[in-house]
Amino acid sequence: MLQQSACAGAERPIRFAASRRRGVLAIAVLFVAGATSVDPRAGRVGWLGGPAAAPEPRPRGEPVMGVGLPVKPSIFNVRRGSSDRIIDGYDAARGDKIRLSGYGLTQFDPVRRGLKQVGKDALLALPGGQSLWISNVDIAALGEGNFQLELDRRGLAKTFDDEFKTFSWYAEGVDKAPIGSGTWRTNFGYAGSQELGSRSLGSNGEQQVYVDRGFRGTADKPLGLDPFRVSKGSLEIVADRASPETSSRMWNYQYTSGLITTERSFSQLYGVFEIRARMPKGRGLWPDFWLLPADHSWPPEIDVFEYLGNDTTILHTNAHSNAGGKHTDAPGVIQVPDLSAEFHDYAVDWQKDVIKWYFDGVEVARAPTPPDMHKQMYMLVNLAVGGNWPGSPDASTKFPAALAIDWVRAYRRDAPQK
Repeated sequence: MLQQSACAGAERPIRFAASRRRGVLAIAVLFVAGATSVDPRAGRVGWLGGPAAAPEPRPRGEPVMGVGLPVKPSIFNVRRGSSDRIIDGYDAARGDKIRLSGYGLTQFDPVRRGLKQVGKDALLALPGGQSLWISNVDIAALGEGNFQLELDRRGLAKTFDDEFKTFSWYAEGVDKAPIGSGTWRTNFGYAGSQELGSRSLGSNGEQQVYVDRGFRGTADKPLGLDPFRVSKGSLEIVADRASPETSSRMWNYQYTSGLITTERSFSQLYGVFEIRARMPKGRGLWPDFWLLPADHSWPPEIDVFEYLGNDTTILHTNAHSNAGGKHTDAPGVIQVPDLSAEFHDYAVDWQKDVIKWYFDGVEVARAPTPPDMHKQMYMLVNLAVGGNWPGSPDASTKFPAALAIDWVRAYRRDAPQK
């Protein structure tokens, strides 16, 4: 044991007293300097006598991968869930989009209010308590055009609805059938109802003739063809190979199919037009849901969807214009689930200044409304076979092939969107 001398013991009170004086002096300095303190254990700075400031949150969550990387504009799909999300690699200048689905967000204002800057990252507070981190992005770079939101159905008044419990045919070419009593015309009407010019679009290189129960072709009576059938509450437009005998009576075309239009029953200026459908599968199959002017001019034209049966996970949208005397378009190419596997919803919101396309209720594309697209338009749905774009059917294409339609609807907006 170390023994302590009396001298050593006398020194202890002197050192303690000096230490106490230094501590009092340090506290006084802290108050004079602004009463801040450092907690070395937490690495935080706070007010002396009060709680330390909470640290800024750090990015955490599941990564959201962009579709379209690395060179094309990318889409970052963010769906409602229980965990936070992180987007890395977002580039507003490249035209990348953030698609928000399942949150009920239809306007940009709630998105704007939920954004804040956290260091070098943007943080978006989402409904339901989720957070979305957008790495290395300044919120000043994020505007309405950077987000794709859900279809705003407020203020919509339904103006057209066919649920296809039956097929309401605008009959032409059938003896004793009342003309003009049905909804859907089944030829373009560009020429006589029995002429090829009303039954196919040669400029597209299409290989089908659009037929119906009244179609005669070059024969003197109807050929007994009907590409329309109602099955399980859906209308099916059926494309099939033509027999040699039938082909000889329809200008040697090799395929039959169907077209429906509201050219004689319904047209509208602006609004929402939508369809629920399941696509066919196979090379050379080319279904389309589109709008054309009621005054029979062309362009303009809006393609709510186009689809090629050999590429079942790609959705095409477009708007054609002739403003300024030159044909222009605004094509959209969207990656989606297999469209031949089940029914999906396709819609366009055509407004005075902008056109927005939607897939399953969420925006997937937009374009300015062309100057010549301010006239009433009617709806068309068809299943083309072959053509300059899709190419010809091959051995893998199974016939008969059907485009199944659950319903077609249209709405008018009682008030413009803000």
